[in-house]
Amino acid sequence: MAAAGLGPAARALSRYLSRYRARYARGIACLLTATASSLAIPWTVQRAIEALEADTARAAIGRYVGLVLLLAATNGIARLGSRFSIMGGAQRIEHDLRNDLYAALQRFPPAEIARRTTGDLMTRATSDASAVRSLVGFGAVSFIGTIAAFVGALTAMVSVDPWLTLWAMAPYPILIVVAKRANARIHAQTDAAQHQLGVLSSTVQEHLAGMSVVRAYTMEEHAARVFDAANGEYLGRSLRLARTMAAFVPLTGAITGVGALIVLWLGGREVIAGRLSLGALVAFNGYLAYLAWPTLALGWTLALLRRGLTSMARVQEIIDGAPPREATADGETAPRSATAPRIGFENLTFAYDDRGPALRDVTFEIRPGETVAVVGPTGSGKSTLGALLARLWEPPPGTVFLDGRDVRTLPLRALRGTIGYVPQEAFLFSRSVSDNVSLEREALDAARVRDAAVASGVAEEIEGFPRGWQTVVGERGLTLSGGQRQRVALARALAGDPSLIVLDDVFASVDAAKEDEILRQLRPRLAGRTVLLMTHRLHAAQAADRIVVLVDGRVVQQGTHDELLRADGAYAQLWRIQQLEAEIAGA
Repeated sequence: MAAAGLGPAARALSRYLSRYRARYARGIACLLTATASSLAIPWTVQRAIEALEADTARAAIGRYVGLVLLLAATNGIARLGSRFSIMGGAQRIEHDLRNDLYAALQRFPPAEIARRTTGDLMTRATSDASAVRSLVGFGAVSFIGTIAAFVGALTAMVSVDPWLTLWAMAPYPILIVVAKRANARIHAQTDAAQHQLGVLSSTVQEHLAGMSVVRAYTMEEHAARVFDAANGEYLGRSLRLARTMAAFVPLTGAITGVGALIVLWLGGREVIAGRLSLGALVAFNGYLAYLAWPTLALGWTLALLRRGLTSMARVQEIIDGAPPREATADGETAPRSATAPRIGFENLTFAYDDRGPALRDVTFEIRPGETVAVVGPTGSGKSTLGALLARLWEPPPGTVFLDGRDVRTLPLRALRGTIGYVPQEAFLFSRSVSDNVSLEREALDAARVRDAAVASGVAEEIEGFPRGWQTVVGERGLTLSGGQRQRVALARALAGDPSLIVLDDVFASVDAAKEDEILRQLRPRLAGRTVLLMTHRLHAAQAADRIVVLVDGRVVQQGTHDELLRADGAYAQLWRIQQLEAEIAGA
């Protein structure tokens, strides 16, 4: 990521900071108070030493001691207040940033998500967001405190002796050059380390998700080597970053130490010559010592600044790249359809990224309340039809219609509220079975959840679990069988009482007897609804009002089961093959 890319990141970050400007204003006021009280201590010590020299210390020393204690207490309280204000604001900014990132990810089309790894996205939501918090928290405190310290201390030092101040600051141009070079290296190394952290997170996530495959093929040692390589690369990049940051701190200390030696040498000569009082030299050294920590922290602050802005740029890349929250052609809105809609596919040609067309010039219609089955060999484009209808992938303009309206012009919430969509790969959350069916929709009570599960043929099995409906299914539903996951997903779609149901090969993981049972229970529930059923099992399709046959993404036949058998085309051939397979399996 180029350094130029940090400008937009800084502007984006300023928008988050403006939300909590009152907190940051209070924090800055506290930091200025703390700086003023700290800088007043050397001045007080100077006055005490001058009082000692004038032999008036007996009367005044108590007042000076009390004043130093008061200034120290003020400094401590003010610094505590600055941290409460600014750190609290930083925590809230991190909260807002993660919320915005998550909302952006939800709006991303699947094509964009597919181009990114899960680990990289997780790193942006965790490590990068935390780096931004460190920048606007500790980084802001350190940066503002450093500026205030330099301005205040330099002003005080100039008031004591301008020439001595000039000599004390002589090494600082070297420090600026060193800081600039170190900053560039820290930026490049931070970006590399964060990228590798995303790779490492993706490796862990992929191996954990596919642990059953790893064990089934005895790939444990190979998986360990892959992880060790990714982990070792991350360690190497992190160590290079740590060495750069660690080297900058002692180098900064050495450069500032040179300034202190110059002050001790030249200032001591001035005191001996009588041109500078001892109290003034002590105060001057106090101001110079006060600059020691801000100077040492300068490298850490610059590194934090660069790392935080790099991370902000990574997070903002996702947020800015997300489509608008509700993208429609003309801003119109549409209520959820309560009646069975009409579906139309007109000259639909669609291709996934970097692949040939999955669908080619597909045209057919589903009338309101009609059940249409789309069948065909594996890879013929059946699943793509359902995904385009639900706009999980965006169809070309003017190709997919719902009640005569291009689905691209419909608000997504209204469109998807009309559809009960059951994908081929059923996904369940690591929650109870009841929560997976209801998805915490307020309108769905226990009776409706159970009724939907009965219709999908899974209620009896659920109630046989030790904890029944409160059984937690595990991550991605892995504690259930494939058939149970599909039927729970089917119950989820039925529970919402949609007017359009899209079923993508939902019977693939059940046997023929269970399929017949589910179909008998489903038919009454599907009456009066528009149904698009994609399946490779023709047994499930034969009861449909109409069957559309896809081969290589093209519609090659349409008609009823009997009509297609009489036509003796692609459908009849598939039917004979499946009948033969059933006979062999039953033999």
